[in-house]
Amino acid sequence: MYGIIVSKLDPAGMLIAKHLIESGFEQTNELFDGNSVYYLKEKEMKLYFINKDQVFANHVNSIACDFFIFASKHASASKKPTLTVHPIGNWGKAELGGRDNELVETSASLMKSYLLELQKQKEENKLNYEVSYEATHHGPYLEKPTVFIELGSSIEQWKDSKAASAIAETILDATKLVDCKAALGFGGLHYNPHFTRIALHTDYAFSHMCAKYALECLNKQMVKKAIEKTIENVQAFIIEKKGLASFRQKVLEILEEFDIPILKAKDIR
Repeated sequence: MYGIIVSKLDPAGMLIAKHLIESGFEQTNELFDGNSVYYLKEKEMKLYFINKDQVFANHVNSIACDFFIFASKHASASKKPTLTVHPIGNWGKAELGGRDNELVETSASLMKSYLLELQKQKEENKLNYEVSYEATHHGPYLEKPTVFIELGSSIEQWKDSKAASAIAETILDATKLVDCKAALGFGGLHYNPHFTRIALHTDYAFSHMCAKYALECLNKQMVKKAIEKTIENVQAFIIEKKGLASFRQKVLEILEEFDIPILKAKDIR
C-alpha cells in the first residue's frame, strides 16, 4: 500500500490531490488528522491530508502503509519552473524538520521511475519546466521508505493545473520499481543536472545525494546510513569531482573505506 501525503497548507499539493481524486480516488469512512482518506483500489494507494507542513509530519508514521509519497510545492529564490524528486533526511543539523544526522529510507528505483515519467509528461504536454533531482534535505523523520515529488518553484507554478496534473499522472503511472543500478551521489549542486542526466539516460539511479554544501557533515557513519537507507543494493558511489571543492580529499578517503566502486559523473554516458 502506498500512502500519498498532502498538506492542506500547501497549494501545489492540494492541486495535485485534486487531480488525483478526479482520476478515481474514492472517499472512505477513514479519517486522518480529522480529514477524509481517499482510496484507489486498483493502484493500492491511499491519499491522506495533514494539517501541518510536510517537513514536520513525523506523525504520519502511524499510517499503515509500505511507502510514503509526499506530493508538495517546492520553493526557491530563483522561481524557476521545476518538477523535482528527492529523498529526505539531514546530513547534519536538522534545520527544517527531521532529526540531526539521520536519513530516511528511500528507493533509487522509484525515484528514477518518477524522473523518467516527469520527463515524458514534460515533453508530451509541452511544459516549460526543468525536471531534476534534488539532494537529500529536510524532514520529516519517518520509519518507512519515502519520496518527495514536487512542483516549483513559486506561486505561479503552484497554481499551474497542467503541471500539477503531470505530477498526478506520474504518481499514478510511475509508482513502480524499475530495473537500475542504485548509486549514492556526492558533490555538486542541490539541483544536480549531472545526476539527473545519468538517471534519465543510463542504467544508474540515485538514492541519497549529498550536495557540496553538506559535505562538511559527511563522515563514514553517514555514508553507512545512506547505504542502509537505500532499499536497493548500492552498486556505486558517483562523485561530481569538481563539485567536491575543498572537501575532495576528505570525501575520497571516506568513500575508499567501502568496497563500492567510485565513479566520476562526467565519465558515465
